Amino acid sequence: MLNLNENTYDSLLILFLNSINKKLIIIPLSLIFIGIFTLFSLNSDINLLKHLIYVVISLSVFFSIIFLKKDNLKTFLNFFLFFLILLLIYTYFFGYEINGARRWIRFFGFSIQPSELIKGPFICFVSWFFYLSLKNINYKILYIPIFVFIIILFLIANQPDFATSMYFFTSFSLISILYIRKIKFFLILSFFGLLFTTIIIFLNLYVRDRILSFFLDTSKQVELSINAITKGGLVGVGLGEGQLKYFIPEKQNDFIYSIIIEEVGILFGILIVFLYPLYLYVAKKTSDSLNNLFLKNTVFTLAFMTCFQAFVNISTSIDLFVPTGMPLPFVSYGGSSLLSYAIIFGTVANFTRHEKSSFNQSS
Repeated sequence: MLNLNENTYDSLLILFLNSINKKLIIIPLSLIFIGIFTLFSLNSDINLLKHLIYVVISLSVFFSIIFLKKDNLKTFLNFFLFFLILLLIYTYFFGYEINGARRWIRFFGFSIQPSELIKGPFICFVSWFFYLSLKNINYKILYIPIFVFIIILFLIANQPDFATSMYFFTSFSLISILYIRKIKFFLILSFFGLLFTTIIIFLNLYVRDRILSFFLDTSKQVELSINAITKGGLVGVGLGEGQLKYFIPEKQNDFIYSIIIEEVGILFGILIVFLYPLYLYVAKKTSDSLNNLFLKNTVFTLAFMTCFQAFVNISTSIDLFVPTGMPLPFVSYGGSSLLSYAIIFGTVANFTRHEKSSFNQSS
């Protein structure tokens, strides 16, 4: 009897593993270990133990999400979204400031950034209601995600956090286009995007100064970042041997890419750049076999926005984009970012699994 149970368990485990595209697990794990080794060389400047605790928690969340049923995961993410909106409201009134931005709250000695954690649940929530609207041919349903979107955008823009605001606007626009697919709607979104950007730039002195300094002059931290990349050359100066990392502000977050290249070289940096679009390609290709539009569009948006954030972070390091504070997904230092992408990567792996669920009953 014991052997039968063991054989049954082994068979179920094998079936479960075969239902997942292994690349959607290997790529995130590769990124998180790249981050650990990079941050290890910054041990004297950061709390590496705290980061490792977050890594363990994030990996636990990542694998737990993969094992959930798709229906249960969707329900959980929708409820979690509203809990995070409450945290955003709390942050708006009682959060503490760092460098002029009120984005964090303290919880048992740990700092939490709700605007990071809400990314995955927001995309899932908005995609679900667009799917329901299309399925039921009832566009009044869209008032719900639009209302939630406006609340979140208002709370984040007032932190202020221009880059994360643009992340949410871009993800909402992408989902809208994937479901509606009309040029007129795309033009309307583009107009509101430009209007929103213009308003933020003119009303927020901090954002305006950053953008003006980007176009008029190269900041000291970006200059140091480029010097670190130049010094690294093709193969780098060696892990832990970089010296410019001690002078670059926010090196563990905004400019971690330049630290990686200084120590292990441009060739390894190209590999990291390649991993994100590879992840998008694998996620898109795997989701193409799904027969449900909600799953397809949600997976694509989650993977695309991961590439979007990585592009913004890396572009900052090489002076192609204004410094934003956006971390490099699953690489940069910070618990909120790790947990956020544990949810995102876990959701992509879960939604692309071959599993019977209510989603698969109709497209």
